[in-house]
Amino acid sequence: MPAIRVLPGSDAAAALDACAAALDAGSVVALPTRRWYMLCADSTDPVACRRIFDAKGRPAGKPLALVMPSTAAVAARFTFSPAAARLAERLWPGDLALLLPWRNPEDGRRHPWLGEGAAMVTRDPGLLGDLAARTRNPPATSVVSRSDGRTPQRRAPALSPAAVQAFAEAYDAPVELLVDGGVCPLGVGLTVVDCAAEPTVVRVGAVHPRAVEAALGEP
Repeated sequence: MPAIRVLPGSDAAAALDACAAALDAGSVVALPTRRWYMLCADSTDPVACRRIFDAKGRPAGKPLALVMPSTAAVAARFTFSPAAARLAERLWPGDLALLLPWRNPEDGRRHPWLGEGAAMVTRDPGLLGDLAARTRNPPATSVVSRSDGRTPQRRAPALSPAAVQAFAEAYDAPVELLVDGGVCPLGVGLTVVDCAAEPTVVRVGAVHPRAVEAALGEP
């Protein structure tokens, strides 16, 4: 496997332009978030997305997350209930993902790696969000870690560039570019809210459930 090209996060614009070009060309890149490092691919490219599944040992039935460039872009592709719109208005961009039904069910059938019935959709306040604004198609993402690890050490998400490098070497992950953003401070995942019907927190992460309740309940 070729060595990963490491880009300094201090020159974010140049790093993001290079990552956007790599994704548009079918490659996989790794970017930092406040939570941990993420693998990214073009969400419409089944080959590139399959590389993420293979590197992680991720079950085929566990879809990747979709990072969108704007709330308007989300509403154009997904069924956006009033409750989902309130969460988006008050908590996006942020560490929150919404499970949203596809507006056109055929889109889900064409992109099963994103979820056939509903997709996990987010808007990121950092480099991932900036990347989504630069790419031809929204990025599909997943944390840099194994999904089938039998020990906590194997499953531990990468919080530093060195951990990303170690993951890529251990599992032959085809990461072309790595943006060095230093150590990620939070070490927790996205909070996920299922918005297909009555909004329900299905995974607690960086956004506290009380914040979700407040965003839904306050006028």
